[in-house]
Amino acid sequence: MVRGFVSSALVLSFLLLTTNLVPTSSSADSKFGDREFIDFDDVDGTHFVENLTLNGSMTFDGYNHSWSIIDLFDLDASDSPKLLLSGQYLDAIIPVEEGLWKWSLNVNLSGINCTCQIIISSTYDNELAENSVYMSSLIVYLGDLNHHPFIIQDSFSSEKIDGSNHSIVFTVTTPPDAEGDVMSLTNEGYFLSSNYCQAPSNICLDNMLPVDLSYTLTGDTLSIFIDQEELLIDDGFWQFYFSIKDRFLRESNFVSSKIVLDITPPSVILTSQSDILESESFLVYAYVDDNYIGSQLSLTWTITDPSGDSRGLLEEESYHNSTIELVLDQSGDWDVQILVRDSANFLVIKNITISVENVIPVIDLNIDGFSISQGDELFVTDESSWLLNASTSFDSNNDMETLQFEWYFDGMKLDKSGPILFDNDIELVDTCEIKLVIYDDDLSSDNLSFTLSVNQISQDDSSSKVIIFIGSGFFAFILLIGLIIYARRDSTSIEVPKWKSKN
Repeated sequence: MVRGFVSSALVLSFLLLTTNLVPTSSSADSKFGDREFIDFDDVDGTHFVENLTLNGSMTFDGYNHSWSIIDLFDLDASDSPKLLLSGQYLDAIIPVEEGLWKWSLNVNLSGINCTCQIIISSTYDNELAENSVYMSSLIVYLGDLNHHPFIIQDSFSSEKIDGSNHSIVFTVTTPPDAEGDVMSLTNEGYFLSSNYCQAPSNICLDNMLPVDLSYTLTGDTLSIFIDQEELLIDDGFWQFYFSIKDRFLRESNFVSSKIVLDITPPSVILTSQSDILESESFLVYAYVDDNYIGSQLSLTWTITDPSGDSRGLLEEESYHNSTIELVLDQSGDWDVQILVRDSANFLVIKNITISVENVIPVIDLNIDGFSISQGDELFVTDESSWLLNASTSFDSNNDMETLQFEWYFDGMKLDKSGPILFDNDIELVDTCEIKLVIYDDDLSSDNLSFTLSVNQISQDDSSSKVIIFIGSGFFAFILLIGLIIYARRDSTSIEVPKWKSKN
């Protein structure tokens, strides 16, 4: 029975949400700016007996006006409020000032007794949209019978009072004969019916359970109080259904409200490598759990460098959900902080310190393409051209463009910067020591020393002749020895024939 009535109540609530509208659209000629509306001079809960006389205002002179009266507590076969009366015209629309018209409606209520809703609608053509429909509604009591308290769904508001206490507030209209009762500060003569269920996605996970809640009814304001700890309700999204009865046991409509009950802060664990190299990519993981389905968590990251300057997360640093990817380009201790806020506005802050180690630069030096190592002895010919090139030296990516090069010649620093030293940058006479030192922005350095000598080859003619003469003589001597050996070998093997006489 409760389920069926709640279902009907939800239909009623939806109808109210769709009809109790204050439309907004463009109206350039109206002094009311961009507001276009139909309004009532009367308030919800007004009582009419024989005749319904309503007045109101609108900020446009529309056409195709219509009105309807529906009984909120008499449902048709489709569980919708039953239509009692309707009409296609208002009785009067009178211009009052620029952009404002007054309207009036008179309806004979003979034989009608109900807690009803009257809906005024109008179709209006404007420059932005054709046939825009504007509607407004009012809760009224007609006749003398079938009057019920009515909770206006659109008036719902909620507030978290403290850690476990929440309040839910509605506006209530009461039948004319009960107006005196609700003006007191007590709940005498009114009874609150409450049910609830866990509903992370607007659908109850289990059957609804009845619950006894504290409340006050002051004037037309119904305030309901929920103490999560007292009721032993777990953290999560909960749907509450309410109705009230007056002293005549006339029950109101059912209304619903969905609120988050949360008395437990989320648990947060932050993990990452504690030591990394400068400009090395690494991940930071945040494990966050708010202990119930559907929790809305907000994560805010803050990165603080060794100098104390803080910044938010860059777009390219968002890796996946609660994981970020960082590349830190300055050595020292960095602070990574995450602030987690849940649906109940609990805040949890966690920090982790990342120690970033500077990458020391490494010299890569060559002379005319040949690599040079520490302590090498190199020779160049006199008056030849050459260059020393250290442009392929390497460091972390962030330091490559800021590397500083210092060249030393026999212990004296040269007035030369940059990775290349040409032969005309120094005066090389005999043998010298050349040293290269490179620094990064942390003043970490690498150095390389070697000796460079001139190989002087004499071009004297007499020396050349001596060398040629000695070489030629040595060649002739070897050739002579070879011929003698060859001649002696042949002489031992030749026999001379002897002549014989004929006689």
